[in-house]
Amino acid sequence: MEKQKICIIGDGLSGLTSAIAVNNLDNVEVHLISKKSKKRTDKRTTAISESNFKFLKDNISKLDTRLFWPSKNIELFYETNSNKINFLNFNQNKNNLMYVYENDKFKNILLKEIKKIEL
Repeated sequence: MEKQKICIIGDGLSGLTSAIAVNNLDNVEVHLISKKSKKRTDKRTTAISESNFKFLKDNISKLDTRLFWPSKNIELFYETNSNKINFLNFNQNKNNLMYVYENDKFKNILLKEIKKIEL
């Protein structure tokens, strides 16, 4: 069977994760297109579900799970000039509701994985 060719445009978190995951499929050739620009610092964080965390563990060989902070509680606030209103509050005793990671640290892991598979 002839290999399917897939092109992924962009080297953000989604593009890199997609390229790694698709590369793990049989009979698929992945091409990653990205700008060769200087590295920008990204101090943001991202939260993912438990099923997405499992997907990352299954698809990224050297994933350091210590970079992910599990959370059993989620509280969302709306802030006005005079007060803060808690409009959403989830608590879970058994399972984690989400995992939070720093974008820069996770992207470095993805870039190392991409270099290893040489897309």
